This record gives sequence, structure tokens and C-alpha cells, in this order.
Amino acid sequence: MTSDTSKRLARLPLLLAFLPSLAAHAADPDPIPAVDGVPLEQVRITARNREELAQDVPVSVSVVSGRTLERDDVVGITGLTQKVPSLGVFGSNPRQTSISLRGIGKNTANDTMEPSVGVIVDGVASAYVGQNWTDWVDLDRIEVIRGPQGTLLGKNTTLGVINVVTKAPSFTPSTSYEARVGSYNDLQAKVSATGPILDGVLAWRGSFFVNKRDGMLKNVYQSGPETWNETQRAGARLQFLAHLGRDLDARVILDQIQSSENGNKSLLLNDGPASFADGPVRTLSFASRLARDYFNDAGGTPYRPVFGNNQIEDAKARPQRTKQSGISAQLDWRLGGYSLTSITAWRSQHFDIKNGGVTRFDIGDGGQQLWNSQYSQELRLANEVGGPVDWQAGVYGLKARVYSDDPTAYGADAAAFNASAAQYAALAAPRYRGLLRAAQDGVYRSYVLEPKTTSAALFGQANWHFSERGTLTVGLRETHEHKTGRNRRELDRAGSVLTDTLGKDNGRAASYGLNLANAADLAAWNAAKALYLNAIGGAGGVYDWKEGQAIDGNSLSWLVSPSWQLGRDTMLYASAAQGEKSGAVEFVTAGGPTLGDPQNVRPEQARDYELGIKTLLAGRSLMLNANLYQTRVTDYQSNLTVPDETQPGGTRSYLGNIAGVRARGLELELNYAASRSLKLNLNASYNRAVYLDFSTTAPDTSVTRLVNYAGRQLHGAPKFIVNAGIDGNRLVGRILLRGWLNESFRSGSYLAASLSPFTWQPAYSLVDGGVSAGSADGKYELALTGRNLLNKAYVTGAGTFSSSGAVTAQPGYDRTVALVFRAHL
Repeated sequence: MTSDTSKRLARLPLLLAFLPSLAAHAADPDPIPAVDGVPLEQVRITARNREELAQDVPVSVSVVSGRTLERDDVVGITGLTQKVPSLGVFGSNPRQTSISLRGIGKNTANDTMEPSVGVIVDGVASAYVGQNWTDWVDLDRIEVIRGPQGTLLGKNTTLGVINVVTKAPSFTPSTSYEARVGSYNDLQAKVSATGPILDGVLAWRGSFFVNKRDGMLKNVYQSGPETWNETQRAGARLQFLAHLGRDLDARVILDQIQSSENGNKSLLLNDGPASFADGPVRTLSFASRLARDYFNDAGGTPYRPVFGNNQIEDAKARPQRTKQSGISAQLDWRLGGYSLTSITAWRSQHFDIKNGGVTRFDIGDGGQQLWNSQYSQELRLANEVGGPVDWQAGVYGLKARVYSDDPTAYGADAAAFNASAAQYAALAAPRYRGLLRAAQDGVYRSYVLEPKTTSAALFGQANWHFSERGTLTVGLRETHEHKTGRNRRELDRAGSVLTDTLGKDNGRAASYGLNLANAADLAAWNAAKALYLNAIGGAGGVYDWKEGQAIDGNSLSWLVSPSWQLGRDTMLYASAAQGEKSGAVEFVTAGGPTLGDPQNVRPEQARDYELGIKTLLAGRSLMLNANLYQTRVTDYQSNLTVPDETQPGGTRSYLGNIAGVRARGLELELNYAASRSLKLNLNASYNRAVYLDFSTTAPDTSVTRLVNYAGRQLHGAPKFIVNAGIDGNRLVGRILLRGWLNESFRSGSYLAASLSPFTWQPAYSLVDGGVSAGSADGKYELALTGRNLLNKAYVTGAGTFSSSGAVTAQPGYDRTVALVFRAHL
């Protein structure tokens, strides 16, 4: 552990050091003695598809209540990271979204792989992780269940599940409102209402939200106030709950969310070092390319890129647009001593983004147009709890499709930037300026991918209560997957058509005033042709649909978990579990063999072992949950970077398998009700997540060489995470005063898979809090909240330098405040 990390860990308890004084001010007029406290509210969850007390479930699970989520404005998956140990969320748009547990599972920007951490919303599992780039409304609670969960929940996930539960329709009429204004032009509005349509038979619930906030980055190229990495979303949900008979209930949910927000931009920090990590001087860089006289202004002054100060310069980017909708129907039958549940669902998402560039020049534009859809059906049969054995068994079916169109466009200034030093020297003379522009201007090509999945599974889990105190849980899942895919590369617009795909056609040289018998003209022509061939993809770079190598295979998931009640309030449990995530139909996308040929990704298998304790102490006022774990993943699916055999010194990246990774650690949760008016919480994790065997290219070197990262901590996996909080209230007359404070600590970690020093995020803490005044009956509340109150600078993503790119980062928000009004009527 570094001395810096030690100091930060030592500082963390300062949050708790002043709790006694807060307790004195926030305690009841006649407080129960602190030694006894007051009993904690018992939380009920559905982590095993039954409603159970969280303390009775022998699983490592964290629960965040709807009240806490509302208080802290957690509306999406990213906000959970400050509430739950071992959880990481990465990405800046739907396609980039990635979720990890215990440091494992990060894998952004791919359309063929399934998530290692599943997300289930009201019983419906997401086949495409990007569907969770959204706001959730009307939340009852969120459960984060760690370890393989395929024997009960959703699809066959290898690392865990985030189970999102929203509020159901009620026959008791109620309406709630929330309005929020704050820093960065933060403006949010939420409305939710429920009540009977036909009393005792049919009820409804409707929710609507608007969420708008400016981003951290300002585009100085635009004359108006344009910010990036902002939030601008709106959505609605409509639900119906019907009692179709004494033993039959139905719940139907329809939802839609749309967004149009400037996003997916990085801040340019600097051009990188003068020399590579292995010593040689860097002769070609992002800044040196832009220092070419082509980019000088009219007066001859060299152009200077915009670095730092939360400013970007972009002439091309456009908002990312997302539209997502779905419908689900859940039927619950009570059949004597059994219950039968059916969940039928459809979801679809359309995503469109234009990434633009990082300068005022028309160099190029990338982006993504993506459509995904899924149909799922689940049937579960369960017996009543109470006998020596309670069990569940079911079938699950899924059909999913993704259509991804990944375009790249080249502008008038593209060749001047993309040219090598030798190519630019050959084209630098003013008389070749038209040829230099034509070399890549107007070329528009795209890579199209269409993976399809058909999945069917049988699953079951049983609890054998072999004694008054002991229970043995066993589970099994058999999944059959049929996967297909195809890909193609299109040259949508060929630009100037300077030459053919082999570069042998010189027929247009004369139109640029060139005499190829002249050495300078010939050098300029050859340089321009090389740039053009690179833009269109060259020979073999454009092809019609190529079919992938279909996957037809079975996978087995299992669970064995004994638990023992030491007393009324203390349970010991252990588990051994295995989960398997199916392979992916993939293709050669760069370098190496023929472009577009099949290059499948093997299945990923996780073996997990847990040993935990759950206990209530001090008159049930103190909850202590702790567990030790080891998770080992073989054939870990990930983005790989390796030397490119077709170009000396070059690299290529593709989706493949890492031989093995392993996570070992400890997770701890503490909740303490010091009195009826003062509650404290603490959750923490120590996680040693390392590669077992992984050879990749060394970062930031002048020549390509392999290094083995065995024993190195995975990127985005802090060894220490600690979240601590305090919540107190006091009734003064008819006014309920409330205050809360949370601190979230992360030890240092790399933010990119390369483990480059330029992607290192040192340890940091974020402190959030707020105060509120409301009516004693809870109907009205006015709150003042703040995030990052200590104004800590930190980043959520980072990238190292390259021959054409700068060192980049995605900064987190600085100190923000908001005024919030809520009404629950």
C-alpha cells in the first residue's frame, strides 16, 4: 500500500469522528441509550425471486432503498458506485457502457459480447448492456447480488446481477412531485401518480421525468454556450395491476425514454512526453502534426490545440440521440401450494452518435448508429415456503439482435493531419495543396455488424432445511445458445476516387497538374495515393456480407451453498458456484489475417467461492455483514492489443480471451441505528483483482514489445473502496429537520487496460451531503444538497498518448449544489 493511500485511509474515519456530536444534536428528546440503539428496519428483497428478509438470504447482496436513492438523486447505474462496495461502472454513452463487480467485467464498445454483470429491471434481463444507459424512475430499491446468479436470475451471468425494482401500482391513491434546480443549470422534474381504475380489480401507476444538466466541458469553438458530457433526457412509464381473480394477478409495464445530449468527449490534457518510455525522442505527435504550416492561420501564426481548463474545441460533433422503449407483462398464479410466474417482454433501443474531432479543423468524424432489440419469456414454478424443501424451477428463452453501423468520415483537412512526416514533406509545397486535400476528403466508409442470439435454458434451485438451523441450497442451469453473425465493410462515398483499390491507376495524376516523370511530382502522387488507400481501406478493405462461424453449444451453471443459523440473528454461509457466459461470433477487424474473416471469442467461465456472516447485534440496532470471496475467471472476454504481423512495429486490437483473472477480497457492510433519529452506515471492500496470465503490448514505447501483466491489478479496480454515511433528523414543532453526509473513498487505480502511467487516477474521496426541512407527516420537503463538497478534482476515464492522439481524461463534476422540493400526497 502506498503512503499516499495509507494517509487517505487514515483520514477517512474523520467522517465518523464527529458523529457523537451530531448524535447529541440529532437525537430524540428521550433517546434510547446508545448501547442498545433501536431496531433497524428489516429490508425485504427478491434476490431469489421470493420476497425474503435480506438478512435471511445466504448471498452477498447489497440493498439501496428507494428513499436513499431519492435523497441522493441516484437515477442511473453510475450513482450506485458510491453506495455499493466492489461495483464499477464505465462508459460515456450506451455503446460504451460497461459494469464490473470486484474489478472484473469491464469491456466497453463491443456489440457481440454479453455482459458479465447482468441488469434486471422488474424481472426483465437486458441482453444488451447499453440499454441501461438510462434513468430509472419510481424506484422501490436496487439490489446488487454478487457472484454467478444463473441458477435463478435472468440470463447466465458470470459475476453478478443488479436487480432494479420499481414501485408497483397501488389501489391507494397517491401523487408525488419533485423539482430540482442547481449548478450547471441542473433542472429536473418528476411526477408519479397511482390509484384505482376499478377498485379492488384494476390499478394504474404513471411516472414522468425530465433530467437536464450542462456538462463539465465547454466547446470554445462554438460562439454560443455549448457544453459537453451533459445530461438531457426525458421519459415516462405507465403500469397497470389487475386482480383477475382470487389467485391470479397481472402487471403490465410500458416505458419509453429519449435523450439528445452532447456526450462522449474527452478533455485534451497535454501532448504527452518528449520521449517514449524506452528512451527515444518522439518525432511525430498530435501537436507536431497540427504544427504543420497547413494549419497556420492567415497571418502565418501556428495553430495551438486547446489543452486543459475543461475546454474543448470541436467543429464537427453532434448530440448523441437515444430512444429506448419496452413492454412487459407479468402473470402470477397461486395454484394450491404452488405459484406460477410468467414474464413476457420486448425491448428495443436506437442509438446514434457523431463523435466529431478535437480541433476546429475538418479532419474527420466517427460515430455509431445502432439498433438492438430483444424478446424474452420466462416461466417459473415454485412451491410454498414452510416445508423441509422449498424450490423453484423454470424455463427461460431469449431472442436478441443487434445491428451496428460504425461509420468513419474524412474531411478536407484529414490528409494534412494523417500524413506521415515523409508523406507530408512530399505534399507540403503550395502547388500540391489541392492534391493533399483530395487525398482523403469526402471518403465515407462504414463497418456493419449484425449479431443474433437465440438462447434457451432450464434452471432450478432448492433449499433443503435439513435441521432447524441448517439449510443447503443447490442450483443448476443448463443453457443452449445459438449465435450467428455477419459483417461487411461499405465504401458509402469514395471521395475523389484518386486511384483504384490497388493503387495502380495513375490516370488522374494529370488532372492535378502532375508530370510523373518529375521526381517531386511522383513522390507527391505516391504519397497522396497511399493516404487515399488508407482512407478507403485498400485492397480487401471493402466487401459484401461475410457470414461468421455460428455458435451452437451448451453451458452449465451450478450453485452449492450451505448456511447455518448460530442464533436468532446470526447466520454463517458458504457457497461454491460456477457461471458461464457464452462465446461471441466475431471477425478480424484490423491487421493480421483477411479482414472480415471469422475470429470467434471463446466462452468465459467463472468459479466463485464465498464465506460470509450476517448478524444483528445490540438489540438488532447494528447490522454487520461480511464475506470473503475468491472469483477466478478463465478465458476472460476482453479487448486485446497485440503486435500486427502485417506491419513491423504496429499493433492491432480485437475482441478475444485472456487466459485467466482472479479476484480475492473482503466485503463489509455496517448499519447502525444509534437512535430513532440518527443512523450510520459503512460499507467497504478490499479487492485484489489480478491477471493470472496476460501478455500484451507495453504502453508508451517506441517499438512494439510484449509484456506479461501476470500479478498486476486490473484497470478500474481500486484495491480499497469505503463508503460511509450519517443521516440524522429532529422534530422542531411541526417541522422535521434533517441532515446527512456521505463520504466515498477510492484508492488509486489505472483507468485504461494499457496500465499506462498517464491513465493512473490517484486515491480520492468525494463528500456529499444535504439538509432539509419538511412537514412532520412527510408530505412536503425542501432540501439543499451538495455533491463533491470538498471540490476534489478527479477523472472517470483517461487515455494515453499516441502518434496522433494526446493524453486525455474525462473529468468528474466539481462542487455542485441543488435546491429540491418534494411533495408526497
